[in-house]
Amino acid sequence: MTSSAAAGSARRSAGRPSSLRTEYRELTRKRLLAAVREVLEEEDYAAATVDEIVGRAGTSRATFYLHFRSKAEAAAALLEQVTPSDRGWYTALEQAVGSREGLRRWMDEALHWYESHAGLLAALNEAGAVERMVAERRSESIERLVETMSGYLDRFEGAARTEAQLRLQLLVRQLHQVAMDTAVQGTWRTDRELLLDVMSASWHATLGPDGSGPRA
Repeated sequence: MTSSAAAGSARRSAGRPSSLRTEYRELTRKRLLAAVREVLEEEDYAAATVDEIVGRAGTSRATFYLHFRSKAEAAAALLEQVTPSDRGWYTALEQAVGSREGLRRWMDEALHWYESHAGLLAALNEAGAVERMVAERRSESIERLVETMSGYLDRFEGAARTEAQLRLQLLVRQLHQVAMDTAVQGTWRTDRELLLDVMSASWHATLGPDGSGPRA
């Protein structure tokens, strides 16, 4: 083996322990988040304990606190993990705004997503009500989701773009609250079909017939 080959082999060998530690740490974090999700899908946030989470994950409290400073931080991290699941909607939204019918279909799919994740979303909503970190993370996720609609936002410049971002954020926050009230918590019992009709008409009027904003 040449000296250069030997040196290269030594560097690769030296890098393996660090790489393995990183992989193990990432796998452990995933196991912990999976356990957090399992627990929160079954019970309220307030009732969930770190002991129950580490028991599900097959780890220790010490390991949990190597990854998260608190239950709130773990819930916030789980919210980050769950949020990308709905980014596909916002990619599709740019096409959906072209028609009221498209918006209605898009909203119907969004409500179905909330329904299919009702237990988890209810617990995360409770976490956001008592943990500022979780509430802030949810707000940040909405801002990021709005930014995925670059095709829509790129139609505007300067102050008009800022207004367009705000317009989208208002609508997305409205949708989230409506979905929580109707599809997740069931605190607002209303005709689903009529709700979709009214909301899609409202969004279409706000975003404009061609998705470029309200017309004068």
